[in-house]
Amino acid sequence: MSDPATALPTTRHGAAAQPEIASADRRRLRDAAACFALVALTYLLITIGALVRAHNAGLACPDWPLCFGEFVPTMNLEVTFEWTHRLVAGSVALLFVRLAIRLLRAPETPLACRRLLGLATGLLATQIVLGALTVWLQLASWTVTAHLITGNSFCVTLLLIGCSLRDSVHGRAARPAAAPLARAAVFVCAALLFVQMVLGGMVSSRYAGLVCTEWPTCNGGLWFPTWRGNVGLHLFHRLNAYALLAAFAWAFVMARSDAGLRRFVTLLVGLGIGQIAVGVANVWLGLPAEVTGLHTALAAALGLTLTLAIRDLYARDAIPR
Repeated sequence: MSDPATALPTTRHGAAAQPEIASADRRRLRDAAACFALVALTYLLITIGALVRAHNAGLACPDWPLCFGEFVPTMNLEVTFEWTHRLVAGSVALLFVRLAIRLLRAPETPLACRRLLGLATGLLATQIVLGALTVWLQLASWTVTAHLITGNSFCVTLLLIGCSLRDSVHGRAARPAAAPLARAAVFVCAALLFVQMVLGGMVSSRYAGLVCTEWPTCNGGLWFPTWRGNVGLHLFHRLNAYALLAAFAWAFVMARSDAGLRRFVTLLVGLGIGQIAVGVANVWLGLPAEVTGLHTALAAALGLTLTLAIRDLYARDAIPR
């Protein structure tokens, strides 16, 4: 007969189960860290994509998936940018597939995380197709814009997967729901930011970044010389940027008594001011590649920050105020 003092409990909550539970938690935390690293790599990929566009290197490799029929072609500046973009994109895809397979095989992976993995897989497949179409259709405006939006959506989804894994281990502190006006302000910000990204992609893909050569006016001292064509597109992009910054300010005022939400909104205001300043610099300096890349990087940062703010709101929905 075994000694009761040394026998391992066999109950669900006994000591024998604790090492297994701790091991599962450690695996989820490692996977969360891997997911956050993939977010960073995808963020870098988005920025490199902007630099490819700024250097007019989108067709430096005229074929796809190879470049001049080779895996490693003869390099010049433009080919190096485009080839590096493809290399990083391929690395992101392979790392994501490896991570997704591991998570789907792990029984402790939360259902919400599994659903997000499905969404991310669909976005990645769409992004690959759009990348090919961008080359095959010789930088058609709709493919370039859709490529930008889908890439940012994939990055945001990776962030949500990482947060889901982390919170499944650590949980989230119970907090009251945010005030209705604060919630409304954040969702208005999200809608305006999506519109701004679409407009920004169209301005870039239609080469409308310098159709207005002045700021704050457009051309010849006129604020709104026309609403037609690329000039109208550029002006809509400017006006929506002002509306977005005003929405950030509104959200900041509405969230001033909510410490958790206020930190995200404060960052949004700072990034929004920086984004407008960089946009002005793009006009004044004639679209230098480095400034254009920074403009895209800040837009992606806004999307990630706003995602965290919205996630914070939803995590508190079940808690009465």
